[in-house]
Amino acid sequence: MKNRKPREKRASFYDAHFYNILDYFILAVLVAGVLIFILYPLLCMIRQSFVGEEGFSTEVYKSIFSANLQLVKNSVFVGVLSAFFSTILGLLVSICVWTAGKKLDKFLEAILLISMVSPPFIASLAYIQLFGRNGLITKGVFGLSLNPYGWLGVVVMQTLFFSSLNALMIIGMLRKMDMSLVRASFDLGASSGYTLWRIVVPLLKPVLLSCFLLSFIRSIADFGTPVVIGGRFETVSTEIYMQVIGYSRLDKSAALNVLLLIPTILVFILYRYLMQKNEKVISGNSNKTVEAGDTFRVRGLSAVIVWLGAGIFFVMMALEYGSIFLNSFSRNLRGKITFTTMYLDALLERNMDTFIRSVEYALIVAIVGSLIGILLSYYIERRKIKFGGVLDFIITLPYMLPGSCFGIGYILAFNHEPLKLTGTAVIVILNMIYKQMSITTKASASSLLQISTELDAAARDLGANKFLVMKDVILPNVKQAFATGFINNFTSAMVTAGAVIFLVTPGQKIAVFTLFDCINTGRYGEASMIATFIIAITISVNVLFSIIVAWKGKKKRVFRTEKHK
Repeated sequence: MKNRKPREKRASFYDAHFYNILDYFILAVLVAGVLIFILYPLLCMIRQSFVGEEGFSTEVYKSIFSANLQLVKNSVFVGVLSAFFSTILGLLVSICVWTAGKKLDKFLEAILLISMVSPPFIASLAYIQLFGRNGLITKGVFGLSLNPYGWLGVVVMQTLFFSSLNALMIIGMLRKMDMSLVRASFDLGASSGYTLWRIVVPLLKPVLLSCFLLSFIRSIADFGTPVVIGGRFETVSTEIYMQVIGYSRLDKSAALNVLLLIPTILVFILYRYLMQKNEKVISGNSNKTVEAGDTFRVRGLSAVIVWLGAGIFFVMMALEYGSIFLNSFSRNLRGKITFTTMYLDALLERNMDTFIRSVEYALIVAIVGSLIGILLSYYIERRKIKFGGVLDFIITLPYMLPGSCFGIGYILAFNHEPLKLTGTAVIVILNMIYKQMSITTKASASSLLQISTELDAAARDLGANKFLVMKDVILPNVKQAFATGFINNFTSAMVTAGAVIFLVTPGQKIAVFTLFDCINTGRYGEASMIATFIIAITISVNVLFSIIVAWKGKKKRVFRTEKHK
């Protein structure tokens, strides 16, 4: 009996020591993963851009500025136009959704979300089918044979594609806006138009500028739209693609990516500053749950402008997805549209392995990426580890950089020992995981803020060490963050293109690149069927996972209620 207490103390000491070692080991693995799979590839890319035949050289940059200056001008030209028009269109769509009322706004917002889970080439595919030389509208309705290729088509498609995300960002700010300002304006006799343009919109200036900057960066990094419908109009992103795929010039492609890297980082820093201003705008709002549709209606000329802009957007969305679905099951034979299942049969016979591979990759990315993101957020935001801010900035880098930049970095970093991963599925999965890591860490940080630090202190007072606090207190309370990370990671993995286009081998092709090949070879019917499948799979998995999470949460609440009874 006398020896029992010393033994128990000794066992408790060893247990605590083991858990502390395990805690530091997990942190070390997480930090090593960020440094190896994010920072190291980017440094390799920058280094490659300065490597010449005899060592350090700037010849590649000199050749770029002398021979490719027009490409830079083209990218900036298209980027500014696409960013401007997508921000304006996103504003009109967001106002329409915000003032539509409880029933209609859910439907309109669902359309915006569907466009967010679409493959990157679907807008270009729909554009060719609707407005091409044999388009359903240009040829079928008006009897015209127009050339759809060029900078105008790129601007139109990027504007429509970027408007969805812009609208969702602006809607988030509108719903957090203090509606007492709107009521005060009405009480003073102001019209709805005056209130909208003189009070509501000026408060949105930070988020509007944020939308413009993000759209500009997405435009100059977009290679899919210019490659498919740009024709002879080339940009920096298309040149990067050609230098790698066509000429195997990794040095020149790395230098072009560095040129995109510098303005991207500067723009993102400005974006973070603007988002902090957004938080200051809404920080004093005590009435965040009020819906505008109950108190604010746009009337007169303002209503015409808002509904006309939003109407054009939603009509184009309907035409886009309607044409994709129609062409999946129809053929145009001598001017007559006939029903067919030949594209479905072709997909089931030749391309199902790419879909199975895509879903497998996406599920791995969704589960592993969400777990890593939650753990990183816990150590950075909750534990306040040293250099946590630097680590958070490194995690954010892949999300704000062009996908080709991250992909080329992986080729240069992992094509030799001791980490030779090129040609394997592992390099594709790792690229997908760390490309979207910042979304999960930000969602987890928001969830952690809702968990009182007193729970940590109470657990420590009861004898729990840091590892047990994380396992038993933190992780069970961040299920919503895991769900958000899972949905985002799965969706991104299903539709990603730019980051992994240089990493996927012909024997391990995923569905989105089969879609790209079909568009490039003119097999638009087969491409439509592949796009339909990608959208259907992505939406189905997201809805199913959301239902499971909601059902488990409801079941847990019911169990707690019965227990208290």
